[in-house]
Amino acid sequence: MQIAKIKMSNEKLKQIRQAKEQEYGPFASNLERIGKSWTALLGLDFDIPAHDVANMYVAAKLIRAVGCDFKQDTYDDAENYLYQAELMHRREHKSFEILKEQMTPSEPDANTRMHDALKAEHKTNYPKDEPDEQ
Repeated sequence: MQIAKIKMSNEKLKQIRQAKEQEYGPFASNLERIGKSWTALLGLDFDIPAHDVANMYVAAKLIRAVGCDFKQDTYDDAENYLYQAELMHRREHKSFEILKEQMTPSEPDANTRMHDALKAEHKTNYPKDEPDEQ
């Protein structure tokens, strides 16, 4: 029974997502543009990530649900935004992990190598500051 209910819910969300996409365009792209717009309006130095935009819409839907008559559409929309936030955040996290892995140097960078070479040269070419023996 529970599996059938989940399948129905997933199918319902899929239909809602398709209908909304036909009406408003790609969900992910719209959330990215909204994030950039909010960033500009708020004068921030960084773009608000699309998954955060989706999570803010979830919060708005939950606020709408409090103290109002039950409306299934509010919960369907919240579920849809939360699902989209999860997809985008997961994708962003994977991209970050891949980038971090690529950026992790397998050997010291040029600056470190130069610093180490100069430090080694300094030790061999110059005596340490020691007091003169009397």
